[in-house]
Amino acid sequence: MMTLPSKTLIGWFAGLALACSSLIVQAEEPAPIRIGWVNWSDTEIAVKLANTALQDHLKQPVKLVLADIGIQFQALANGNIDLIPMVWLPSTHKSFYDKYKDRLEDLGVLYEGRIGMAVPTSIPTSEIASVEDLNKPEVREKLGGKILTSEVGNGQYKLTEKAIKEYKLDGYKMVASSESGMLSELDRNIKRDKWSLVNAWSPHWMFAKWPLRYLDDPKQIFGGAEQIHAVARKGFSAEHPDVARFFANFKIPKADLEKLMADARDSTADKVVAEYYATNKPRFEAMFGSQTASATPAQ
Repeated sequence: MMTLPSKTLIGWFAGLALACSSLIVQAEEPAPIRIGWVNWSDTEIAVKLANTALQDHLKQPVKLVLADIGIQFQALANGNIDLIPMVWLPSTHKSFYDKYKDRLEDLGVLYEGRIGMAVPTSIPTSEIASVEDLNKPEVREKLGGKILTSEVGNGQYKLTEKAIKEYKLDGYKMVASSESGMLSELDRNIKRDKWSLVNAWSPHWMFAKWPLRYLDDPKQIFGGAEQIHAVARKGFSAEHPDVARFFANFKIPKADLEKLMADARDSTADKVVAEYYATNKPRFEAMFGSQTASATPAQ
């Protein structure tokens, strides 16, 4: 009978032990929570704060999935991602939410916002105070008939299409690019004392960088105050109650969010998020409890 040398047997058993231990570790490690997000300044801060808190407190792996908002809703409804923490309701993302709501769970409100058309404050209100004023021939000419906007097909884009129709804004077209592209053109126009009309939303650092004001919207096409929700795929809360509880309690004070967005422009979102989380860690720890956490920032 042929026998293996003792050193060979020892090596074989050691390899088997390492393979088994590796399988055990892999089996114990939880699957990543797939969080969808859109490359908006406020969303980047919110998502990265949540990512930091989940990994620090729950040791929960997170996979961040970047895509346009329409794709995010479809992926959420199909179960290809787990949640998206940037759903603007009741107006901005209403069409997306209504389409898929039977396959979704609303986990809670993170912060409040607003959307609408905005112009630099250097343009007198006597010239433009309301969306209705855009129909003045001299106003349309000075604006070049252009509405600067971000991605084609997002919620605000669709509402602006509706506003063009409802207010009969003949001769206007949306000039769509990315958020950064839209704001770069706004910046160039302001430096040249050229009139601009932009699809704006807040909280956003644009209101800190440039003096802007929203136009009155008498038909309420853009709605009033918006709430930014965390929305998950159906069944998520039952599978991940600790994560769902965190998002139910996850609140970001508006002043803090705007400051983080502004600071990130001079640094990086990752750096400002890490510093803010470290300073406010007790408040984030409380968000994993059963009671709603306070939104008061740490001093």
